[in-house]
Amino acid sequence: RSQMAEGLARTLFGALVRVQSAGSAPSRVNPHATGAMHEVGIDITGQRSKSLVAIDPASIDAVITLCAEEVCPIWPGKLARMHWPLPDPASTDPALSADAVLARFRGVRDELRFRIWAFASTNAPDGITLGAPTGGELDAIAGLIRASALPTEVVRDRFPEAYVVARRGGKVVGVAALESHEQTGLLRSVAVAPGERGRGTGIALVADRLAMAWANGLASVYLLTTTAAPLFRRFGFAVADRAGAPAALAASPEFAALCPASASCMRLDLREAR
Repeated sequence: RSQMAEGLARTLFGALVRVQSAGSAPSRVNPHATGAMHEVGIDITGQRSKSLVAIDPASIDAVITLCAEEVCPIWPGKLARMHWPLPDPASTDPALSADAVLARFRGVRDELRFRIWAFASTNAPDGITLGAPTGGELDAIAGLIRASALPTEVVRDRFPEAYVVARRGGKVVGVAALESHEQTGLLRSVAVAPGERGRGTGIALVADRLAMAWANGLASVYLLTTTAAPLFRRFGFAVADRAGAPAALAASPEFAALCPASASCMRLDLREAR
């Protein structure tokens, strides 16, 4: 669990956050964990299972424990603490096939991914707050989207329920929207003021919308982008065939007419469609 969490968090936050994992009884990295992470494009073969004593307590600001059925380690000091009790997906039960065990690892991986998104959305950069927009902020949101060379024709669509905004000192400095089309989401209108880019504001905004997509039971999320593919790859989005998008999504204004054919279509699978 901790190895998968480390791989997911390192990929998402990059150099913005120092991520370390350790266990009370370290062992080799489980090959099923490696396989489950490879499926979402993350290589953890270079990671190693570490003992708690290998982590310098002075390097830690927050501790997240994942233990469920076993005893959790105790970290001294004044730290932010979160507990995400997730069952250990490893099993020595001979009745379980390799595919069944891998499925258990996938389930924990996907739950970890959701929890890390939720963490990112509630731990925005210093001075940044995320929240629902107000009607009085519509012009500022439209201006921010326009300045980012994104379609403004859909700004009023599903406003304000589809949106989250980032504010600094009461001023809107970032925005993102998520539309639902049956079991599919459309992430759009992701824009961050130039002075806020590279600080993690965009990560917090996208994480907020993806956490909502997961909580609402969506099976996948699509987007169209011309310049921000590296940001979205951090979350696990991969290039997809635009022509293969679900019919309900393909009929949306963003897909049908507003984004140029040169835009990259990307998809993130959250769970199997029901």
